[in-house]
Amino acid sequence: MTFESSGFVLFILLVVTFWWLLAPRRVAQKVFLLLASIWFYGQFNWMFVGLLAVSTVVNWFIGLRVGPSLTSSLTWVRIGLAFNLLLLGFFKYFNFFRDSLDGVLGLVGLQSHLPVLTLLLPVGISFYSFQGIAYVVDVHRGQSPRATSLLDFSLFMGFFLKLLSGPIIRGRDFLPQLAAPSPPLAPDVSSAVGLLFSGLFKRMILASIFSGHGVHEAFSVPENYSAAALWVSMVGYTIELYCDFSGYTDLMRGFALLMGFRLPDNFNHPYIATNVGDFWRRWHMTFSNWLRDFIYFPLGGSKKGRARAYFNLFMTMFVCGIWHGASWGFILWGSIHGVALAFHKFLTDLRRDRGEDTGQQSPARETFGWLTTFLLVCLTRIFFRTPDLDTALTYFRRMFDLTVVGDGFDTLLLPAIVAGLAIQYVGPPVYGWFVRASDSFDVRKRFVFWSVVLILLLLIRPGGQSANAYFGF
Repeated sequence: MTFESSGFVLFILLVVTFWWLLAPRRVAQKVFLLLASIWFYGQFNWMFVGLLAVSTVVNWFIGLRVGPSLTSSLTWVRIGLAFNLLLLGFFKYFNFFRDSLDGVLGLVGLQSHLPVLTLLLPVGISFYSFQGIAYVVDVHRGQSPRATSLLDFSLFMGFFLKLLSGPIIRGRDFLPQLAAPSPPLAPDVSSAVGLLFSGLFKRMILASIFSGHGVHEAFSVPENYSAAALWVSMVGYTIELYCDFSGYTDLMRGFALLMGFRLPDNFNHPYIATNVGDFWRRWHMTFSNWLRDFIYFPLGGSKKGRARAYFNLFMTMFVCGIWHGASWGFILWGSIHGVALAFHKFLTDLRRDRGEDTGQQSPARETFGWLTTFLLVCLTRIFFRTPDLDTALTYFRRMFDLTVVGDGFDTLLLPAIVAGLAIQYVGPPVYGWFVRASDSFDVRKRFVFWSVVLILLLLIRPGGQSANAYFGF
């Protein structure tokens, strides 16, 4: 079920309608929303619902036993960490670990004898496992309220609008919204509709153009494509990933806002970043914050000297790579970004030692910083997207050999790339204009305005739609 399909549109319309019909009976609202979330998740595989239920009950039980004033809190935190990591590791990394171990032992003529398991990766397991970790640790630190209601905690873990691909919600942000009385009306309908249209434009139009015009094929068989086609595919995939993922987030935030819930933003126009540190403050922000709070800071952050800070940055991104998938391509992708972050901090430290103002940059330095950052992001996406390291190396060789002959690229990709980059800059003012224009109309004119915008989006919609890229994580 894609989020632009007629089935999902009907489902979300029914959910929003019944949600408000049940107001102000808050408990009835939450029971209904939990049942709707269970049904939605069950459409992927009903076995996934049982696994999510186990994770929910265990994390809720542990959350009742942690807190800054409880003597046994740290022991329960360790149990919570072990449970969530083992759950995630078993389903996501068991076979990767087995294959890697067999490869190493095979060098000396040995075998691991670990069984080969056919495991179906539960959709969204990374997101709700990390959310469980964040909840247990935040309650232990006194940074999140404790969920005494299993109903509220079940919605915190299983709310369908954030379950599949985030954003990763913290207890302090969402549990108080569940505990609060139901508002009489949706708080900001114009902003919600603006987010929906933003998500549709990014996913339904731009992401569809990239996925339907040969971008992905180049990563599978790069030897069949020309150097120009590989460069265009690399940049196109980089833009597509942003449009697909941030468009999904816009849709989920918009639907949630129609029910009175505010989900955190996950993207802040990352392709305008002028250094790699700035990029990671803008890209998948709830996950970047999770890595900072639960990997980088516990390792010591920057408080144990510069050399340790560089190492901590590398290890944080190494974990980021492993989280994205059980393959050496993801690990190499994360490691390269870790080295880049450490090198950026090293250069920043040098500038501070010389008394330079690191917050001020000349236009030339900013332009150079943007170009090198964007190239780093694009080039490392090759490891991120290709099926194995051999294919990635072939991709690199072919794209830097201008003498090779192969298939070209669809020229429609070029204006799509320009549009994808342009929305990084013009997106916020256009969104602000839309909200202000909507608020300036009375109810009748407002619906006419929204209908005209929706019809325009449907008219320019290309055929086909790819599934959300982050469902696999």
